[in-house]
Amino acid sequence: MTEKELAYNLGIKIEVFEDVLFPDEAFYIPTLKTMFLSDAISEDKRVQVALHEIGHRNHSTDIYENFRERCELEANRNMIHHLMKAELDIAEDTSTFNYLAFMEKYNLKTIADEVMVKEEYLALVG
Repeated sequence: MTEKELAYNLGIKIEVFEDVLFPDEAFYIPTLKTMFLSDAISEDKRVQVALHEIGHRNHSTDIYENFRERCELEANRNMIHHLMKAELDIAEDTSTFNYLAFMEKYNLKTIADEVMVKEEYLALVG
């Protein structure tokens, strides 16, 4: 699934902009129901970035300003959940899932990411 198909399925718009100064920039504006992605984000990372940004769809500006870390963790969990679901949907045997390989594939490095990967795996296969 592409980031455009994902956005369409969720009823949000996606705009790609030229960005030389901030090449990894992406953001979601809930009031506009629009996600903005830099054209410098590689094709293989766009869905991952889009899933993260979609995780912000219920965050108002006030909530984000006051609880930024919580909002970022919620957005990461959304991304991890959907990436994990897609991986498990194509897996021949979900019992042989390697969470470290998954983390490496998606460049997930924090302890919080590791905990979320394990929790999402158990929630999806359990």
